[in-house]
Amino acid sequence: MNRRNSHSVYTVFVLLIFCLFAVCSLFLVLIGANVYHGIVDKMDSNNETRATLSYVSNKVHAADSRDVSVETLDGQQTLVIRSDFSGKKFKTYIYCHDGYLMEFFTGAENGFSAGSGDKITPVSSFSMEKNGNRLSFSVSGQNRRSLSLSLSLT
Repeated sequence: MNRRNSHSVYTVFVLLIFCLFAVCSLFLVLIGANVYHGIVDKMDSNNETRATLSYVSNKVHAADSRDVSVETLDGQQTLVIRSDFSGKKFKTYIYCHDGYLMEFFTGAENGFSAGSGDKITPVSSFSMEKNGNRLSFSVSGQNRRSLSLSLSLT
């Protein structure tokens, strides 16, 4: 009987060690998954704000510097880019509305109303300022991460 008890104790001890190893492994996997999820969220928000600034920067660079202005239209701070295609005049309005960066491309004779156009990227805030030949943008993503960009219009 003594030998059988020692064998049972040994089996229980091995099972307990195995269970402890399994639980520790599970916790390690859960912690790793949580860290990975946090890294992916930060990368997504960073890419979101960078993509917004890159998009606006490319729009400004594609235009002639004298055709770019910052105006307040319909209560919205708006980047206005004027263009001319085949003798017809057009305007591109870029602004923030209802949590999105919006772009509205229309004929120059048409008016602007907030909410018009296409949703570009989700943002929590987007501001712009033009001082002489310097155009500055600031954007905050949905997690409130902010980035700024300053362009020289020459």
